[in-house]
Amino acid sequence: MATIFQKCKAKGDPCRRSRCGHSWTVRYREPGGRSGSQREKNFPTKREAQDYGIKAENDKREGKYLDPSAGKILVRDYAREWLSRRSIKETTRKNYKNFFENHLIPRLGSKMLCNVMSSDIEKMCQGMCEAGLSRRTVYQSNMVPLRSLFRSAVAEKRISESPVALASLPRLKTKRVDDKSLPGGEAVGAIASAMRGDLAVSVWLMAGCGLRIGEVLALRDTDIVEGAMRLRRQFVRVKRDGVWKAELSPLKAREEGEWRDVPVPSLVEHALRHHLRNHGVGADGYILHAHHGGHVLDSNYRTEFRSAVIKAGFAGESWTAHTLRHFFASSAIAGGLSLLEVSRWLGHATIQITADIYGHLTPDAGARMRSVMDGVLATTNVSRDDS
Repeated sequence: MATIFQKCKAKGDPCRRSRCGHSWTVRYREPGGRSGSQREKNFPTKREAQDYGIKAENDKREGKYLDPSAGKILVRDYAREWLSRRSIKETTRKNYKNFFENHLIPRLGSKMLCNVMSSDIEKMCQGMCEAGLSRRTVYQSNMVPLRSLFRSAVAEKRISESPVALASLPRLKTKRVDDKSLPGGEAVGAIASAMRGDLAVSVWLMAGCGLRIGEVLALRDTDIVEGAMRLRRQFVRVKRDGVWKAELSPLKAREEGEWRDVPVPSLVEHALRHHLRNHGVGADGYILHAHHGGHVLDSNYRTEFRSAVIKAGFAGESWTAHTLRHFFASSAIAGGLSLLEVSRWLGHATIQITADIYGHLTPDAGARMRSVMDGVLATTNVSRDDS
């Protein structure tokens, strides 16, 4: 149990005054019984000392005790150490490092981890906005590593609560897709026709299956079997020794070795057969490949796609290759397919992401609900003779 006393009364020449005004000390042991380290903390009043002693003992019993020294590490040191032991993609690591070095460390790096308050987080975010960063970058992209960092500190019992969770931060709504700004089926066909011949099949893969650019570029002919494709990897662009290169990486929101299956419409299957018959596969079996047989860089692909959009007569549209993914999702949902199925095919981390972006496109289910409930209640007599 914690001991509460005044050191002035325990000396060889103790203080004789009953209300001397000297501080009160709490002496307690850390978890571990007699092997636990002994600690002391001073308070101006006996009541505060008693309250702290009770809390310390309760925390030990409930497994919530925090070592006071555990949080006494500079934010910059903890952030760098935390990042070094994360098992994440190289591109993600680079983005986290940029945020830490350019924003978190200059503003909070010299503070002790245990001293970071919610107000510090709010001021840092406000400062980033004032420095020119968009609100979406500050309150959405940068919050991912920041929340993870302080969540880890809580899990490691360095701090009791995350200041990020306590901060009053605006919650940004995911930008909904404007289906009126998307191309129609004829426009998709026109873009495919205007695309370089050996890349045209990519338009059908993205518009008909909802693939990302990196997933299309990493697709092999062996990934497609009996009307379905199993996606296992994607190409991401990374900078190595000052040169941008494409490297294989796990799918977005997936770990190494995980995959997702996507149905292949018959029209897309036909386009694939036509492509393989006329262009074959690259050296490593990739469906899309450069003239020398190697893989296609995403930057080169984006340039080719934009040229095709202009050539097809849509120079005034801001369509990108990712627009075809929106075309797939919006068409599937508007056609009555469930958000759950579409979310799984798109490879979103959660169905909430799909709902935020495309949920407004779901057909009105009011008529279907009335029909279902009328059928369920058909045998129920709702009229009563009260006479």
